[in-house]
Amino acid sequence: MPDVAIEPLPSDRRVVRHIGDSLATWRVLAGLGQVDVLALVNDHWLQLIGQRLSQVVRPSTVRHERLVLSTDVPAAAEQVRWLERDLLDSIDRLSGMTGTIVGIDVRVSAPPAPPTSPDC
Repeated sequence: MPDVAIEPLPSDRRVVRHIGDSLATWRVLAGLGQVDVLALVNDHWLQLIGQRLSQVVRPSTVRHERLVLSTDVPAAAEQVRWLERDLLDSIDRLSGMTGTIVGIDVRVSAPPAPPTSPDC
């Protein structure tokens, strides 16, 4: 009888894995690509950030697993920075995957210039 190599069971079998992580791996292996996180965030922006902030803060892009937000209100940018951990957790729950977005960058642009009145 030939020798048969027997491999032990993985030692991490008691580790809880989110099904979204397994599905994301399967999607990549099947050639289907990653979940479009930016579209997901845009679709649920009001739910994620709240009414007041959603009026002045907008999702722009995802770069290197970081969500880039835009605003022209510095105080709103600061508030989003304070809410970063909660926002990341909410995005993970929404996507069903952990670590979908690893951080948030808030870009503050100059507010729009007020309209000028013609000189009389």
